[in-house]
Amino acid sequence: MEQVRLQEELKKTRQELLLLYEIGNLIRTTLLLDEVIYLILSAVTSHEGLGYNRAIFFMVDEAGTQLEGKMGIGPTHPEAAPMVWKMIEENKITLEGLLDVYHKAGKKIDVELNKIVRQIRMPIEKSYGVLAKTVIHDEPRLISSAEANHELCDLRLQNLGIGQFAVVPLRGKDQVIGVLLIDNVTTKKPIDENDVRALLMLANHAGLAVENAKSYSEVMVNSQQDSLTKLWNHGHFQKLLIESIGHAKATSRPLSIIVFDVDDFKSYNDTYGHLAGDKALERISAIAKTVVRRIDDVARYGGEEFAVVLPGTTKPEALKLARRLKDVVHTQTAREAGLRRKITISAGIASYPEDAEDKDKLIFCADGALYEAKRTGKNKVCAYKKPAPQK
Repeated sequence: MEQVRLQEELKKTRQELLLLYEIGNLIRTTLLLDEVIYLILSAVTSHEGLGYNRAIFFMVDEAGTQLEGKMGIGPTHPEAAPMVWKMIEENKITLEGLLDVYHKAGKKIDVELNKIVRQIRMPIEKSYGVLAKTVIHDEPRLISSAEANHELCDLRLQNLGIGQFAVVPLRGKDQVIGVLLIDNVTTKKPIDENDVRALLMLANHAGLAVENAKSYSEVMVNSQQDSLTKLWNHGHFQKLLIESIGHAKATSRPLSIIVFDVDDFKSYNDTYGHLAGDKALERISAIAKTVVRRIDDVARYGGEEFAVVLPGTTKPEALKLARRLKDVVHTQTAREAGLRRKITISAGIASYPEDAEDKDKLIFCADGALYEAKRTGKNKVCAYKKPAPQK
């Protein structure tokens, strides 16, 4: 009888190790951070993987002082079935096909849960419960239903109906970089020490994968940013505009761009020096980022010229935003002691598909409108107008 039990345990251990090996290989198939996190969570929750009802990933912030909610897979309450489960079951998706599910869903997975998860920020201090303590002590924790609310220390997590749950740390090369919380909100299946052991083995692979993806993302972002202003650079602006036009075509939505530059910038540079000129460009970049919306992309097009991609934006809407940007730059730079004199900008606007239907023509039209703003007085916004047909 004992021999049969040992054989069963050995068989189970082999299956676990094989599964963890497959999951480890899976999360090394991409270097994009969001995809790596998604693969970890879906491998933990899918029936082809470890089969838990819900998994939530929190990452340690850059300063190492806070945990930030990054992504979750699972329901927000016991009666709700996660979208990922539905797609995987309906299409009989294996582990290898999990990334396809993510792309087909437009990277929008379990939107309701993720809306909650991404709002969560908590200090990494022992008084803030088990998630913080898992980072501090670098140890997994198994929490009973009776202790759950006390240990979660966050009303948004408490409202998710979490009963018994486990938390495991994800380690990079030198330190804990995040924590993974799992529970069985729907089935109420108990989680035991063997489950925690298997999760910890997975976490050892996952932590390094997340750290590598994070480093890769930072390198990619740095290569696409302007070193002075930290805005997108010229090359990335071109790529963003191509993608945005493609999306506008596919969804039959409008798109506008703003091209603006600093009035009399050569004079400013010549009078006060290049360091003062750089400071002015940095300040204008910072102002632009506060004026545009979160969905918009601001880039340094070159020299003192900037560009903004405005998805889903009509020409009248773009005009309103550009005029606000012009006014804010004029008002704020006039009263800032760090700048040698007030600064003004001029801007040109063009819209898809009204003015042009491809990238180069759209930029050409916006440049033409900018030239008109400069020609007719500066500190001004002009929208592109098609030439009147010749008689």
